[in-house]
Amino acid sequence: MPYPPVPARRRVGPPRPAVVAVLAVLVGFQLASSLGDAAFVDVYVSNLLQFASGATAAVACAARARTVTGRRRWSWACLSAGTAAWAAGQAWWCWVQVVQGGEAPFPSVADVGFIAFPLLAGAALLLTPTGDGTTARWRRALDAAMTSAAVGLVSWETTLGTVVAMNAGNDPLVAGLLVGYPVLDVLLIVLGTLTVARATVARLPQVLVTLGLVSFAVSDSAFAYVAAEGDYDGNLLDLGWIAGFLLVALAALCPPGTAAPARARRRDDGGRADLLLYVPVAIAFAVTTVLAFHGRRLDGWELLTAGVVVALLLARQWLALRDNGRLAAELAAREAELRHQAFHDALTGLANRALFLDRLDHALKLHARDLRPVALVFLDLDDFKVVNDTLGHAVGDELLVRVAERLRGAVRSGDTVARLGGDEFAVLLEDGGDPVLTAAKVAGALGTPFTLRGDVVDVRASVGLCELSADDAPLAADELLARSDTAMYAAKRSGKDTIVSWSAGMSLAELEDEELRSALRTAVEDRRVRLAFQPIVELTTGRLSGLEALARWRHEGRDVPPDVFIPLAERAGLMGALTADLLEAACTRLAGWSAGRDELLTVHVNVAPSQLVAPGFVTTVADLVRRHGLRRGALVLEITESGIFADLDAAQTAVVELRRLGVGVSLDDFGVGYSSLAQLNAMPLDSVKIDRSFLARVDSDPRQARFLHAVLRLAEEIGLPVVAEGVERPAQLHLLRALGCQHAQGYLLGRPVEADAVPPLLDGIAVPA
Repeated sequence: MPYPPVPARRRVGPPRPAVVAVLAVLVGFQLASSLGDAAFVDVYVSNLLQFASGATAAVACAARARTVTGRRRWSWACLSAGTAAWAAGQAWWCWVQVVQGGEAPFPSVADVGFIAFPLLAGAALLLTPTGDGTTARWRRALDAAMTSAAVGLVSWETTLGTVVAMNAGNDPLVAGLLVGYPVLDVLLIVLGTLTVARATVARLPQVLVTLGLVSFAVSDSAFAYVAAEGDYDGNLLDLGWIAGFLLVALAALCPPGTAAPARARRRDDGGRADLLLYVPVAIAFAVTTVLAFHGRRLDGWELLTAGVVVALLLARQWLALRDNGRLAAELAAREAELRHQAFHDALTGLANRALFLDRLDHALKLHARDLRPVALVFLDLDDFKVVNDTLGHAVGDELLVRVAERLRGAVRSGDTVARLGGDEFAVLLEDGGDPVLTAAKVAGALGTPFTLRGDVVDVRASVGLCELSADDAPLAADELLARSDTAMYAAKRSGKDTIVSWSAGMSLAELEDEELRSALRTAVEDRRVRLAFQPIVELTTGRLSGLEALARWRHEGRDVPPDVFIPLAERAGLMGALTADLLEAACTRLAGWSAGRDELLTVHVNVAPSQLVAPGFVTTVADLVRRHGLRRGALVLEITESGIFADLDAAQTAVVELRRLGVGVSLDDFGVGYSSLAQLNAMPLDSVKIDRSFLARVDSDPRQARFLHAVLRLAEEIGLPVVAEGVERPAQLHLLRALGCQHAQGYLLGRPVEADAVPPLLDGIAVPA
């Protein structure tokens, strides 16, 4: 079987002929300087090569500007204009020296072009995209200006001031140019270094530009000094200009870079590297202090420059303080948002189970201590599954949101309304009032049909009520919940759309449908609970990475929902036998599909919380793995958060033993249970599956999209692979891709299918674009 061709590695540097040409020019110039007549080389070779290198850089930068857009285009355009200005100044210089045979004066018309280059090059560096915002670009400009002014102050106090005084006389233009060249050169070096450090694309062009500017700056500053001394003789100094512009031209010839990974772009703007920028400032003030101590009085230039350094330093610190304040405010807001999200349902905005249980526990403590009455209203929407099946989950989610709005409007502001999961809601009444009247208002709030996307939906609720008066004995939170749940179940069994109050002697066992339980027992004994398999897809490739095994049961010609028969099997004591049968069937199918397959195929099987810690469960799984010859990691058991953390120690022991057998363990419905970060970090899991509620409205609710991002980042930070379930719309898929989620499942990627329909899926699935 032929292997696909390996794509050629893309070159990221300048074209090789251009590099060879540059090296040839530099080597040739050096040989000419060493072997030829110095005057001839200086007048003809050096001047013309300087002009040619500047013009080449201008043309190359202009050509590069035409191939890019946005700020990057403006950056290359400024660099092209700067090099063109310098080339124009050099052209005048060549005219005087080469054509007229004279000596170019200093200063001259050429200095207009020469001084324009560092100004335009500095603008180009500030316009170079670095991934920073406007404030960061201002900070970068202030850093460069502050460092340049400090270096200029030190240079003036030590050598430059004396040179200017000797040569400039009273001519402010000469003095300005003699000071301006080295100060602007330092500005270019600092800006170039900061730009390279914060580059978000392939850095080679920025590195070459910065090296070119350093080479240019060295020759420029040296020229200003030797020109003032009257010792300029070209050659080696000219080599720096030629090399500098040729490096800029090479940078323009580099292919466009690609964006760096997000992790590589994260840098601490307040880190150690930035502290180096303050070293020249410290040196400047140290030199000034020493000179003042020895009786030296500062002249006007020194006072002005020192004042500029102080002003820039204060502006830089003001920006830093403002950024720190904004960051602190953003962190506080983010913390408040995360705290809200941790205790509120992502879909409806109501209190979630964790917050509800916390408030219920607090209310029961007050009842035990102060005899305050407590009441709990528990409601379950009738026939909600029909809405999902006929109108789709999107309409079902919208219905839940609308139901939540009506429930909030039916109770007092001090009452706690919560969504406990699925289509179950609860209301906690703590401050007296009439619980029966409140339950009636809650049920009545759903009396008016809902209009959802053009469809009229009439949904009612079965409501259970449990009251604790001042005379009642204290209860635990789970007991009060169980009583209200029992009352709700009684309401549903009595015909739905009704209210039932809990009374002594009422229990779920008496209220269960004995006929359905008997039918389920027979189905388990006859192994008539079958499996369907839903694909888990790798989003980047469309490769089938796994399948989730889903239990299915038909009774009297109708499909019984898993959320009905699974809890019924649990209460009837059938869960052990049912789990063993489903695991056997899943492993048998997995072994057959994996035969002769090189890539690992995983099958995920849901395991009830009670089974994870049941005696003999791990032994049963070990026997299945051995008998079917399953590869390590092929079988994955999905456990809900509540299942793991109800008995953390026992669950942790079972998970460790399962992983030792080569069985993967995944946390199902991640983010909606009871887990804390400490508990989650302590559990040796292989992956997590994000609950479908986090994807419900990500394409229409920015807050939910941010919360999904936070959950994905949390899983990434603790090193757990993520599977997102409930992908039903292209917008959800696009967002998951943008957030870096690798695996997903849902109706958009593939519906659950019978086992016989799985083999065609093994070669991959066409993932929507």
